[in-house]
Amino acid sequence: MEKRRKLSKKIIRVLLTFMLLVTSMAVSVPAAPRITIRDGKVYQNNKPVTNKIVGSKAKGYYYVDKTGRKVNTREIRQAVDFVMRNSKAGDSRAKRLKACYRALQAYPYFGMTNRAPKAKNLFSYARYMFSRHRGDCYYYASTMAYIARVLGYDSRVAVGGVTARGPAAPLSLHGWCEVKYGKSWRMLDCSMQRAHHDRNLCLVTRKKYPFRLRCDKVYTMTVKKAKVKWS
Repeated sequence: MEKRRKLSKKIIRVLLTFMLLVTSMAVSVPAAPRITIRDGKVYQNNKPVTNKIVGSKAKGYYYVDKTGRKVNTREIRQAVDFVMRNSKAGDSRAKRLKACYRALQAYPYFGMTNRAPKAKNLFSYARYMFSRHRGDCYYYASTMAYIARVLGYDSRVAVGGVTARGPAAPLSLHGWCEVKYGKSWRMLDCSMQRAHHDRNLCLVTRKKYPFRLRCDKVYTMTVKKAKVKWS
């Protein structure tokens, strides 16, 4: 009985020592990045920020363009929100781009137009897709271009024709997004991907695109000094 009491006291002393050791240890918590805006430009921990999403869950996230300016246009804000909801902040931007591609691809196809768009249409196409979660190939293309832009990629919308029915079939009107990936432009074709799950239409070059394709025109997005321009 005496041995049991001594053993119990010893165990209690060990546990108390361990608890005191744990509670006395300093817990190192990384400080949240401090974001400031000076002379219209964004800084994170006093270092200039360019071409990326910054912010916090508490105060909100936003895109900073290549000139260091916070971009407040509706479509850019919608793109940032889409990216934050559909990808992980700690992942590489390529992984986030692919995650967003899959998420956008899940939106239902809905015929909206019967003619190729002009540059001035692309703002509203993206805005509609972000808000209503549906659209046709041109809507997927313009929306994907905004998503790629806030992830730091140069992006553009290409319009032309496509068919998956063989060499004798006529081409149907079509549009898709392209991003500068490394040294080459790569396609992101959400609308055709929806109909052809067995093919990879994400980040492929035009030469490796599996279907007959024609490009008639390219509209490039430029974001500079907090302003978005399609040309």
